Amino acid sequence: MEQTGDWLMYSFLLDGKGGGSLLSMDDFKAWKPAKGVLWMHIDLEAAGAKEWLTQKSGIDELIVENILEEDEPRARCLAHGDGLYVVLRSINLNPGEEPDDMIPIRIWCDKNRIITMRSRPFVAARELERKLITGVGPYTIGGMLDEICSCVLDVVVAEVSDLEDIIDDVEEKIIANKDDSEEEELMLPLLEGRRKLSTIRRYLAPQRDAMDLMPRQLVTWLDKEERYQLRENAHRLTRIMEDIDSLRERAHINMDALNGRFSGDLQKNLFVLSVIATLFMPLTFLTGLFGMNVGGIPLADDPNGLWILTGVFTVAILMLALVFKRLKWF
Repeated sequence: MEQTGDWLMYSFLLDGKGGGSLLSMDDFKAWKPAKGVLWMHIDLEAAGAKEWLTQKSGIDELIVENILEEDEPRARCLAHGDGLYVVLRSINLNPGEEPDDMIPIRIWCDKNRIITMRSRPFVAARELERKLITGVGPYTIGGMLDEICSCVLDVVVAEVSDLEDIIDDVEEKIIANKDDSEEEELMLPLLEGRRKLSTIRRYLAPQRDAMDLMPRQLVTWLDKEERYQLRENAHRLTRIMEDIDSLRERAHINMDALNGRFSGDLQKNLFVLSVIATLFMPLTFLTGLFGMNVGGIPLADDPNGLWILTGVFTVAILMLALVFKRLKWF
């Protein structure tokens, strides 16, 4: 897709039938609300974006300050007049980056236009662009907002599903693994999966509140059907968070199972060492006793003394082993 400017990635004029026409920079500058609904996609990191927002966008300076704040914003929904400022978080699918490093999506909506703003590329913008080009996109501002929310949730569901597959695979291996040979290898994906789930949930908690607030705002350009769809997105996000909580619990249970095996193996090894030490404890005492450099040591002058003592020691070990066997210590 050809860019229309350094800061303006592209702009579409919606036709109200699911399609849209890509505007050149001149057409964008000549746009008036009477011509139809406008969608703009802006790169906030490009030169000229901040200048346009502060001087030419017509957005209230309080909202512009929120848009341009240096710290990455939390998800939220803020009504201002007949406009709506929304911040969402999307899974990071950019090459070489972690998916759970969720990207902020800034959106300004009013009755004539919707402006999406990015600091890094996100999937929802590309999906909206594709649908408008193929004529299967949304018709209205409310429909555009619902489409963005749905796309953000679709990507979250896909990422959570991948993590669920990892946990399922590890769980099956834990059940099938009888010789405990892969316990350390199984622990690593569980730890990583649980970390990612926790990070994603941390971003989604305020996002659920933001999505829940959208259909409640008293803006004139949201109709009944669009409010219903936005409300369904909030309910869907609640279900996603419940699935994340369930997966985190499963990961914790599997980690406990592996830790239990580790502890069992350690206790077993310690027990074996204790039994061996107990078997040789009398021998240690006897060798220490007979090793004293004093007179009166039995068998000191007997040429067969070594073999006699070896036989005594062997009998002692066998008797101790028999006692331990009867006590079921091994």
